[in-house]
Amino acid sequence: MMSAPIILLKEGTDTSQGRPQIISNINACQVIADAVRTTLGPRGMDKLIVDGHGKTTISNDGATIMKQLDVAHPAAKTLVDISLSQDAEVGDGTTTIVLLATEVLKLCKPFVEDGVHPQIIVNGLRKASKLALAKVKDIAVHVKKDDPSEQRSLLERCAATALSSKLIARQKYFFSKMVVDAVLLLDELLPLSMIGMKKIKGGSLEDSRLIGGVAFKKTFSYAGFEMQPKKYNNPKIVLLNVELELKAEK
Repeated sequence: MMSAPIILLKEGTDTSQGRPQIISNINACQVIADAVRTTLGPRGMDKLIVDGHGKTTISNDGATIMKQLDVAHPAAKTLVDISLSQDAEVGDGTTTIVLLATEVLKLCKPFVEDGVHPQIIVNGLRKASKLALAKVKDIAVHVKKDDPSEQRSLLERCAATALSSKLIARQKYFFSKMVVDAVLLLDELLPLSMIGMKKIKGGSLEDSRLIGGVAFKKTFSYAGFEMQPKKYNNPKIVLLNVELELKAEK
């Protein structure tokens, strides 16, 4: 007869398996969903989060809130990773994907409690996924690339929809046009990470503007700068690999 295997675990490690562990995983994911549920949609509320260092964050963005959460449960961590992947790939829908995944788990919970095998539940979810994808393809809106005006209008509506739940929702039409202009300025080979943002204190949100080129955030710190012109048309630009700024004497 073969002896039972010996498994060595770290001190304080909790071991659990079977139906109670699956239910525990579902309950942990529901706690994560409850943390971001009230931030969903245009009428979503902001969350005030204070981390261990005392830094305060106010946001209703799902990805921002997920990054601030200190999650220890493995299943809940997986749900957080899913939302961060959604943010990295799409840039929107982080709260939606958390709530959608949690609702699916919530509906599966009674079947787990009744003793249905997890493989049977997973097979049902896979069939439901195929039906959902078929429905999405059926109602999908096709973009006509040969009509630039229609393509731009669709892009602006998509950007405005994504901004509806953000802090700048009131200026979503202003920023949606700016976002589309910024994306269309890029070549097909250039990544979206080439689009940068410079934050300058003062002014209103609608004072923001798009620079079709390279912008440097520099201040005038030399004597007599008040008399110098602040705007040059068609200047010649020299690229140097040395610094021309004066260093403060020690």
